[in-house]
Amino acid sequence: MRTYPIVRPDGSLHALEIRNSFVWIGTLLRLLRSANGVADVKRNYSDDDRIKFRFRGEPCVVNEPWGDSSRYWIGPEDPKSAANLDLSPLHEAFQRHRGALARAWERLVQ
Repeated sequence: MRTYPIVRPDGSLHALEIRNSFVWIGTLLRLLRSANGVADVKRNYSDDDRIKFRFRGEPCVVNEPWGDSSRYWIGPEDPKSAANLDLSPLHEAFQRHRGALARAWERLVQ
């Protein structure tokens, strides 16, 4: 999956964005639940934070700005309180994910 990392000045990963065009919420839920360090994954229906979860004990969200953005923002719920949280392991899990279209394409070109 193509990702768009948001890096702090010290080089640590603050957050990441992914395109939401070909990613369903169910896929995000499964991917988050399978990632190391992630717990308490819950679908949220009340605001732009589509999914809430904990990464290494810190509250995090999958946010779709304005409810209709072309990207999901994935990062800490409160950036100030999670200033030392490095999302690199979560980023790697998203980069390794191959969506259904990518897997179908790979099978087709083999």
